[in-house]
Amino acid sequence: MSNGPKLMLEFRGTQSSRYSRGFKISYSFVENFGINTGRQLKEFPCAFVYNSSEAHNGTFASPNSPGPYPRDTECTYFFHGGETEKVHLHFTNFDVEGVLPCQAVSASDYVEFSNYMTEDNRFGRYCGQMKEFHVESERNFFKVTFRSNDRLDGTGFKAIYQFLEATDEYRAPPVQDKASHSLCIFDHFLMLLILAIPQLYHQLYH
Repeated sequence: MSNGPKLMLEFRGTQSSRYSRGFKISYSFVENFGINTGRQLKEFPCAFVYNSSEAHNGTFASPNSPGPYPRDTECTYFFHGGETEKVHLHFTNFDVEGVLPCQAVSASDYVEFSNYMTEDNRFGRYCGQMKEFHVESERNFFKVTFRSNDRLDGTGFKAIYQFLEATDEYRAPPVQDKASHSLCIFDHFLMLLILAIPQLYHQLYH
């Protein structure tokens, strides 16, 4: 994905070969940077709004996710909760090129958080490859900023957002593995079969 309205693709052939078949690609022009959730703010180059009045939970991701994000790009995600709510973010995938503390001197891309429209020193910058982690706001507004430079890139991030009451503790949804899910279906089927046998016997022999 390009970081603007132009993208150049150059093909060079150094020698011909009957086994080389060239390539075929598909293209599309998009305005949402490949971000398909939230409400896009057209007055910003890349900005999206998530309101608890519209959805209490959902997902958001870096540009072009799950593919590599575009270089030299900044995207902002605004979360607006109700008066008594806070915002909880659960990052399930995170691959943002850079090294801690993710400063310009190390040419790092980064993700940063703020309880305000301006910068917030409470949160440091996040970059590199990280396992799942959680971030939570202190108020009913939260801002997430993704920034990439013009050098290297990664596959970005994917996260789950949830608006909670300020006094509530976050609880991860229960995870049911495939084995237990299959066993549950089998038990349900067995119970239906047991209940149906007397009725079937009555129909056959009476």
